[in-house]
Amino acid sequence: MKALEIALFWIMTLAAVGFFAWTIRLRIATLKAGLPDNRFDQPWVRLKGVFTLALMQKRMVRDKYAGFYHILIFWGFCALALRSVGLVLEGLFPAFHMTEALGAFGLGYQTTKDVFEVLVLLGLGLATFRRLAAKPWRLENSWDAWATLSLIGGLMVTDLLADGAYVALHHPTWAAWSPAGVAVAGWLGGLSQTGLGVLYKTMWWLHLATLYFFANFLPYSKHFHVFTSLFNIYFRELEPQKNLKPMDMEAEHFGINKIQDFSWKQMLDFYTCVECGRCLENCPTTLTGKPLRPKNFGTDLRDYLKATPLEQMGQDQPVPEDRKLIGGPVPEGSYWKRDDEEAPWSKAQLEGWISQDTIWACTSCGYCEWACPLQISFVDKLVGMRRYLTLEESDFPAEAQVAFKGMERQGNPWNLPQADRAKWAEGLEVPTFAEHPEAEYLFWVGCAGSYDAAGQKVSKSLVKLLKAAKVSFAILGTEESCTCESARRLGNEYLFQSATEANIETLKGHGVKKVVTNCPHCLNTLKNEYPAFGGDFEVVHGTELVAKLMSEGKIKLEQTVEADLTYHDPCYLSRINGQVEAPRAILDAIPGVKLTEMEKHGEATMCCGAGGGRFWLEEHLGKRVNHERFEQALVTKATTIAVGCPFCNVMLNNAAGETNHEGVATTDVLELAAKALKA
Repeated sequence: MKALEIALFWIMTLAAVGFFAWTIRLRIATLKAGLPDNRFDQPWVRLKGVFTLALMQKRMVRDKYAGFYHILIFWGFCALALRSVGLVLEGLFPAFHMTEALGAFGLGYQTTKDVFEVLVLLGLGLATFRRLAAKPWRLENSWDAWATLSLIGGLMVTDLLADGAYVALHHPTWAAWSPAGVAVAGWLGGLSQTGLGVLYKTMWWLHLATLYFFANFLPYSKHFHVFTSLFNIYFRELEPQKNLKPMDMEAEHFGINKIQDFSWKQMLDFYTCVECGRCLENCPTTLTGKPLRPKNFGTDLRDYLKATPLEQMGQDQPVPEDRKLIGGPVPEGSYWKRDDEEAPWSKAQLEGWISQDTIWACTSCGYCEWACPLQISFVDKLVGMRRYLTLEESDFPAEAQVAFKGMERQGNPWNLPQADRAKWAEGLEVPTFAEHPEAEYLFWVGCAGSYDAAGQKVSKSLVKLLKAAKVSFAILGTEESCTCESARRLGNEYLFQSATEANIETLKGHGVKKVVTNCPHCLNTLKNEYPAFGGDFEVVHGTELVAKLMSEGKIKLEQTVEADLTYHDPCYLSRINGQVEAPRAILDAIPGVKLTEMEKHGEATMCCGAGGGRFWLEEHLGKRVNHERFEQALVTKATTIAVGCPFCNVMLNNAAGETNHEGVATTDVLELAAKALKA
């Protein structure tokens, strides 16, 4: 290599490395400004996730088409990394060639690299077709997406041409191991030796320039995830949605209302989003025109982070007027259509970056986090903002106040007398734990199962099933009180923690070990959130216990129950706690039941709209979520909707009445099972 070329090479290399280091230093400094967050526990579990989620692309293949071409591009990109280093060395040292230098490994790598480069070009073609022809509504055709595809293609083409020119020029012994190189060399057969030499040198410089530019372009594009995704997956929340992190009630400041209130991991989430829009596909707020769209929420926070100078990120810095995180409500009558890329309002209208309507819209169904291939969390950020509004500003939807007062004064959000909590069980000879302290199971009835008419039917059905199986169980009766799960997700952490401490004391006082409950929200709270406060219990859902008893032959469902139905998977039972088989096992065992699945079912179910405390709030914007889900059920032509959650029961039953479909009944799986019990 001539002296001028060597000088140019080192100038380019030092400039590229220096600028990249400067950029990454700024990004790391930004993350350091966030709150501490211990994500270094369970390293083996975290590494296993990197292997399955990042390297094997486990979540990516849920979208088979996109997953297929993404795997081609991802692995091709990985395969080319070593080759890019080798190509630089070949330019610096003309006598050096990586394939020859690495011996047998080099021969195998040459073949592998050739195959993957062709596969990457195939993947890029599929990606281009998808963006130009298929045009999925959730995917924006942004300029940086096209730039990234073009740069990846440039790396592949320059390397293939460089390889082909080298093979045609030198006829190396390893050529037989380079099918793509030999093919390209054949196409270049008409070029002279001088032309081949010029072509090789040109492709070498182009590859180098493209590589350096690409590395420095990525941190400023949405594809920064190329560098951050492995770290984001390693430091992921190991049990997303199952357990919101407890808040220190002695702290001077509650919740999130400025950039300093985000943890470093939450900030890493902002940088990692690739804007694929998978979080939108089944998001109840997105599909019904609400202000909350997870992807846009994340990118807005990323823009907020990038626009905030580091000197404003110190923990003691006040929030400048132009850096307000939480704005006001969206303009009245706003409706964000599914296919719209931009919100029908501006940040100037909101006088802040995130509208309050966005914050209160979330149903905490967890679909966005389940769908995200890069393990980005959303609910913790929204709940953090709710905590600030509720605990510091007392600025929350007026309807929530009624529920809060009921939980605090009467131990239930309906604000009904605590003395009436066990009235549903009158005449059923259901013992309390005080009367039957040796009971194997505590039946945690829950507020809906105690006070709501439909919920009471389910409670009675489970009692009937447990008695038929001769299971030893008891209830707490008037000693039971609300878990305040909805209060927690509405930001009232103080109310939740107070209730949690009291409930755990009651449960431990009775020596409770095993718990069964009909409510998935109570299930999640008792099973996954109570351990952080010292309450460790074995908790199962009613359908899970009944299915187990059926498999043991203790329950036999022999009576015919004619029902043409579809089953709605509750989010907190299926997606968040992974229980999709038990309800179906029960339905499959009931003679006369015909089950037709909805398109969105199992862990990919769509929320009924009741989660996240939304059951207690009115919907003022967009379409009602329960109407959207009910319409999905109607597509199956079923005349009955089976559920496994008292809140889903109410929401879908209300939707039937509100849309003039009273002929479509909503019932719980356990009610059907009780009807089918052997006479």
